[in-house]
Amino acid sequence: MKSGEDAPGSPVKGECHFIPMKIVTDPRCVRDAWAGQYQKLARQFACLLRSKTGNLVEIGCGRGQLTIPLSKHVGNTFLVVDNFDGPYSKDYRLLKSALVKEKLKSRIHVITSDYADWLSRQSSDQYNALISNEFLCEILAQDMHKFLSECYRVLKPGGVTVHGFLSPNPENPRQQLVIESDSDSRWTDFPSEEWFSPPPNLVKNQLRQIGFRKIRTFELKSDLIIKANAARTFLKRWGIKEGFWQVYKEKLIHEGLEIPDWIIISGVKPTAKPI
Repeated sequence: MKSGEDAPGSPVKGECHFIPMKIVTDPRCVRDAWAGQYQKLARQFACLLRSKTGNLVEIGCGRGQLTIPLSKHVGNTFLVVDNFDGPYSKDYRLLKSALVKEKLKSRIHVITSDYADWLSRQSSDQYNALISNEFLCEILAQDMHKFLSECYRVLKPGGVTVHGFLSPNPENPRQQLVIESDSDSRWTDFPSEEWFSPPPNLVKNQLRQIGFRKIRTFELKSDLIIKANAARTFLKRWGIKEGFWQVYKEKLIHEGLEIPDWIIISGVKPTAKPI
């Protein structure tokens, strides 16, 4: 894991040890391999949350991929917000089922709403933490600035915001294939309007302009290659058209897909100055 800070300080403890590259070829192992990515993310998110209790809001929770493993590392009460529409319409049922299975119904409260509408109804200085993962890639630059501004408004002084997304900068052809599959309208019915993921520097600069301080950036290696029929299964789970497999079949069988690095960026709302 690589990290960077606006000011000197100790690195966050967590995913600092070496993890060997995992290669998945069995389609039956795809689900567990992908879940392992969120377990790593949850540990890093937990390290960045300044308070392990209090109110925590997750925007764009989906089926709880991050929510559930994160809940095992922190003691916060969760509010999770998602509109569960379009390609994510099945996520509500899957999330509710997972919460029952994990006995988390009393700790995690699900709110079905457009994120902007819900944030606009919240009081200022209310929450201890506001997080998202794979959400910034779903909104435009102008909407991201409004979203991060609202994060700042609703956080208590000293509150933290943390946002994760896959790097938009591929390090090799295997990572480039992942980005292409999810960005090109030839291969997906739901390509992002503006980007696969936002440029990390843009996110950092907007956080700083809005007023966040102690901005920190972490690069978490995915260390995951998916090959052969496992790649075909993974693409199907992502909603990628069969045509992508047909065009890149030889590459996917022999070289595979590599999940890009995860980028995690956090910022802290300054505490109020004494009068």
